[in-house]
Amino acid sequence: MSQEFKTIQAQTPLFADNKKMQEVLAGEAKAGWDLLEKEDNYRIKLQRDISNRENDKNLDSDPYATTVGVSPILTYGLTATATLAIVSVILYFAIWIQ
Repeated sequence: MSQEFKTIQAQTPLFADNKKMQEVLAGEAKAGWDLLEKEDNYRIKLQRDISNRENDKNLDSDPYATTVGVSPILTYGLTATATLAIVSVILYFAIWIQ
């Protein structure tokens, strides 16, 4: 039997919460994926037998999705916005308060 593997990662420490990790694993189990290893609170490795590919067309989700939780675009957007706000406040005080 041949196996295939994938790593799922999250932008936040999603897998620190066992309940949330079990929810993700339950969804992945529909496609035949089993937990191989929890690397850290951000990444888990999964494996499945390649015979599960035959059922992929019947699933309502992507069996090869590799990210869960908050979108990276949202994370980066919020980080950029916060950085601009902080820099703006620093520049305001540096320029106008002399």
